[in-house]
Amino acid sequence: MLREGPVDLLMGASQFLEIATPRPLDEWGRDSSAGPSLENLFESFLGIDRLETTALLYALLPMTNDVALAAEVHAELSRRRTSLPRWVREIEDIEVTEVNELRHVLGDGDNVMVSVAWPSGREMTVLVYIDHNLGTLVKDAFPAAEGPAHFQKLLDDRTDTDTTFASIDPADAKARVIQAITKGERTFPPLTTETWPSCRSLVEWVIRQLPDGGRGYARPEWTDQQRDELAAAFVASPFAVDLREHNDTDDIVANLIWFACDYGPGDPLRWSTVAVEILLTDWFPRQVMSDRQYMQQMPAVLRALIRYAHHERSITPSLTVETIEGVDRWEPEYRRAIASPATPLGIVQAMRGFHDDVGYDDRTYEEIMLESLAVQVGGEGALESLDANPIPDEAFDWADIPDDVHARVGDILDLTDRCCNETLDVEYRTIARRLLAQAARGDSEVFRRKARSDYAAAALLWTIGTANDLFRTRMLVKDLTGWFDIAQSSVSQRATTLRKAAGLPADDYYRTHRLGDPSLLHSEKRASLIELRDRYREIQRQTDL
Repeated sequence: MLREGPVDLLMGASQFLEIATPRPLDEWGRDSSAGPSLENLFESFLGIDRLETTALLYALLPMTNDVALAAEVHAELSRRRTSLPRWVREIEDIEVTEVNELRHVLGDGDNVMVSVAWPSGREMTVLVYIDHNLGTLVKDAFPAAEGPAHFQKLLDDRTDTDTTFASIDPADAKARVIQAITKGERTFPPLTTETWPSCRSLVEWVIRQLPDGGRGYARPEWTDQQRDELAAAFVASPFAVDLREHNDTDDIVANLIWFACDYGPGDPLRWSTVAVEILLTDWFPRQVMSDRQYMQQMPAVLRALIRYAHHERSITPSLTVETIEGVDRWEPEYRRAIASPATPLGIVQAMRGFHDDVGYDDRTYEEIMLESLAVQVGGEGALESLDANPIPDEAFDWADIPDDVHARVGDILDLTDRCCNETLDVEYRTIARRLLAQAARGDSEVFRRKARSDYAAAALLWTIGTANDLFRTRMLVKDLTGWFDIAQSSVSQRATTLRKAAGLPADDYYRTHRLGDPSLLHSEKRASLIELRDRYREIQRQTDL
């Protein structure tokens, strides 16, 4: 590393720091207990006076935020007499020279580029790619041993006029990178490449050299009126002339504009192959519930909208062709998706009984809904005998729970009890105790794994809350995760593990979040189920008269 220069040395030090630094989603992305702690990492280098460890200490020093550790490292380095190149001893003496941004006209993402220089004349540029289609988060980052002139020349040598290279306000760059890093650390599964997040500590050190007070990314705001005006303008344009005879065109256009405004970069007049892939393979089949003819018509409307949108934004024709080819590429997968019984369309068809190879079934709407209520409580008999009596206070049942997981289960129990005492009620506390005991007895191995108890406790209450309509009647999910001070995005993933351990029915689109056991349902939820049961039965009775 010393022969190659500061970039390689700093990258190596950053990798060590990333291994030793705990992150919010460690229990999902890696076993954080498997590696050394930050203190152990520094102690190992402080205890060995060699050329390599001394150089690493110089590189680690500017990247750590631990003041006490930094003071200890400074003291140790002042005592060492190791012969090192001058640039190693001056490795923290960087000066920001330029801050630029590399942007593409379709807006899938931006490269924020911060260039720095050392007194020796050596240069480094940190490149951070921020992906807007995935939610404006860091998708990749890496350091390069070149300055801004190198990248400007690379761009000048290309014929690509759709990518711009321009300076940006350093404070804005800092705000954007911090915003994207923070968003990324709350996303599961975490995005990883050969250099990210191993270079995160290096990136954060360089970003700290920039001034505060900047503005992060502000999502474009499209009002309902602006969306309606855009849809009307498109439908009235020559691009939609072949679509006007279809009754569903207006509604499909409204859904496409909804996706383009509220997801990805947020501009309904900029479509890329990445946006098209997300729309066709995931978003539209999952979010839109309609009949087969409607769903099959969507790709034709999308092609016309892309042509119209790119014309309005004066997008290079070759990019329009490329995006349309993306529709062609992903349409077969889209058609397979909308034919699946696990999509909203498949659910509608299953409920109505009109698969192509099966005739309409003769069940009434009331019969279908009564069946769905029975599923939530464990069967028709349970639905028939359901009552709305409050669940009493009940001690935790430790029977048949292995001794070696008592400490872990106890930690989770303490957290769920405290959360219920402060934000919910005795019924929710008893339900949480019952479900925790059920999971610990069902698969105790889950509680032997290295994982944080606060995430498990939040996932347990989230599982109960979703099945009991808690987040529609009393609080928001962010209120629950806020109590635990954890990221909202990771709780549902942890809940899947707990559901399996407790032997709960697997979730699907039709019967989502069901517990299948009235003993795990709050009296308020059971009262609402009883009301619905009696209402549908009364409709049946009136119909039979």
